[in-house]
Amino acid sequence: MNDSMKNLCEFIDASPTPYHAVENLAAFFTARGAQELKEGDVWRLEPGVVYFVRRDGTALIAFRPGFHSMGLSGYLLAGAHTDSPCLKLRQGADLRDRSMLRLAVEPYGSAILAGWLDRPLGLAGQIVVRDREEYKTYLYTSNSALGVIPGLAIHLDRELNKGMELKAHTHLPVFVDILAAEASAKESERWLASKLADELGLREENILSMDLSFYDPQKAVVFGGGTNDLAGAGAAAGTVGPDSETAADNSLSKNPRRPKEGELINSPRLDNLAGCRAVGFAFCAAAPGLATQVACFMDAEEIGSRSPGGADSSFLRDVLARINLGLKGQAEDFYRAGARSLCVSVDAAQAWNPAYADKYDGRFSPRLHGGPALKLNASRRYATDCVTEALFGHLCEAAQVPWQKYMARADSQPGTTIGPITAARLGLRCMDIGHPMLSMHAARETIDFSDHRALCSLLKGFYQLDTESLKLP
Repeated sequence: MNDSMKNLCEFIDASPTPYHAVENLAAFFTARGAQELKEGDVWRLEPGVVYFVRRDGTALIAFRPGFHSMGLSGYLLAGAHTDSPCLKLRQGADLRDRSMLRLAVEPYGSAILAGWLDRPLGLAGQIVVRDREEYKTYLYTSNSALGVIPGLAIHLDRELNKGMELKAHTHLPVFVDILAAEASAKESERWLASKLADELGLREENILSMDLSFYDPQKAVVFGGGTNDLAGAGAAAGTVGPDSETAADNSLSKNPRRPKEGELINSPRLDNLAGCRAVGFAFCAAAPGLATQVACFMDAEEIGSRSPGGADSSFLRDVLARINLGLKGQAEDFYRAGARSLCVSVDAAQAWNPAYADKYDGRFSPRLHGGPALKLNASRRYATDCVTEALFGHLCEAAQVPWQKYMARADSQPGTTIGPITAARLGLRCMDIGHPMLSMHAARETIDFSDHRALCSLLKGFYQLDTESLKLP
């Protein structure tokens, strides 16, 4: 496993919730010289310096002011989301039945529920604690299995393999412990708070509330191998070139043939922590330019983006407006900037799965190891238009990476992304792109790392665009 692949896997392993992802992204930018800003402070900005700001602990925006005003050069914006489908703890809804203690959950986003059964589960998130007159937050990770959702034995339902409808309220509570027969109802209710207090060294009565999610504590795994040519059969339109990631390290092989070691990654939360990693690395690898460069990591995409840190909030627009003010720009510059700006929304794309061929349009089904996918939809579930489609092809050719197109079948509608919301709220051209991915929204998903490398390369090229000389319709 090379250093870059290891870095991606370690980032995902260390980020079981959006709180952890944002904390790790903040550490990533800080280690590279970025300065953290607070929304409540006065911002004094300098061109070419990297800054970042957080909101609610689950969203983060990093930016590098350009050497020209936003009104003249606009901004180059790439974004991904920090949240993933999961099972959220229903606080105070402990269930006890015949000494079995279970913790109630509620699905977050469109999770594929079956994959969560009979799998060791950890617990992670944020805890709010009162310390005298001050409220503090703590990140929590169990770091090991805390419980399991036991499924039904085949002997009790011989039709089980024909399909079973899982009801979240009834079937998904997580079994965590056996309580003594004489245990009181209060002991049952305080089981989790007592455990958290012991692990964090806190007073149990000072724990006021929590936002916790169950997660798969098994680390990301790498498998596969072979020496297939990167431009092998089935690659879609696009120029094929060196299989390299020109992001934060130069240690990767420039050989266009696939290395013999495995490059397939199976992990939780690849949607969309892999996208976050690609955006962050490309942003840091890019040199300062005339245009302002922005990397945004938004929350709540899986539930509609309507949160204080979601794409359908004021967060991104507020930050862009304050960058303009911090550079002593005029009010008119902020509105002019949109006409000179570009956006890339980075999220997963449905990879071809031959076991379910009837669910795909075979002409527009990206394959693993075929390069990043451009996502298109007539109903604008994706933000790509014909202009940004052409620009995407140019970026891939310049970065010498292969690329593919994804379109859902004409008789079905795909999910959506932060792209259409961002484009609509800011009034700028946008494209939706991403990693081809198997089993999207499952407890564990699969990508090919070569596609991630290619994505990093083209995103770095995006950040280097000269918006003043780029002539778009």
